[in-house]
Amino acid sequence: MGEGELYMEVSNVCTICRKCHQVTELLLFLFAKSKSTNYSTQTDSELIELICKDSTLAFAALYNRYRHETYRYIITLVKVPELAEDLVQDVFIKIWDVRGRLEIRHNFRSYLFRICHNSAIDLNKRIAADRRLLDQVLNHWRMIAEAEPFTQEELLRYDKLVDEALNTLSPQRRKVYELCKKENKSYEEVARELDISPGTVKTHMKQTLSLLRSYIRKQADIPILIILLGKFF
Repeated sequence: MGEGELYMEVSNVCTICRKCHQVTELLLFLFAKSKSTNYSTQTDSELIELICKDSTLAFAALYNRYRHETYRYIITLVKVPELAEDLVQDVFIKIWDVRGRLEIRHNFRSYLFRICHNSAIDLNKRIAADRRLLDQVLNHWRMIAEAEPFTQEELLRYDKLVDEALNTLSPQRRKVYELCKKENKSYEEVARELDISPGTVKTHMKQTLSLLRSYIRKQADIPILIILLGKFF
């Protein structure tokens, strides 16, 4: 298989199978081929120049050079190994996709980690908004919590953040929230107790949850964010 054919194979896999282990396996196969040349000894700048000319072997060499370091950085941001592995592939596929427009004159590592950071932030936003992704992350953290229970200090941090979020509410909205969430009362029960309509209770809860989510997303680190969004909302 010549490099022209390898180029087509990489392009096809990146287009059709973006979240599949085929990407990793193909790149590692290409890296094994590149070791028979001088690709693995070339500088980042030299590899980038070759990648801009559609060199799949240079791309594989660059991927192998940074894939472990990239994963170690991303896992600190998204916390879940499966999601971190997917994101590593996404980041390198993005680089391959824009290879014809790459202009990295000095430090490829800084460029790479900036993409990793931005991609992780985007993923965390999707996690908070996507029930399926949120469930996946919550299950991961539940398993961790079962193996390594949260310390008293961590639990106090969670409680403090929730109290801070609740303090941003008006007295009426906080009362409605506490009756519904902490005392598990129905909208009808809360409406009768506060002498308001069930529709007003529903509106209060909808607006309150939106405000609390927004506050916690801005204030919490990712593990706390995920736990609180799952536990309280």
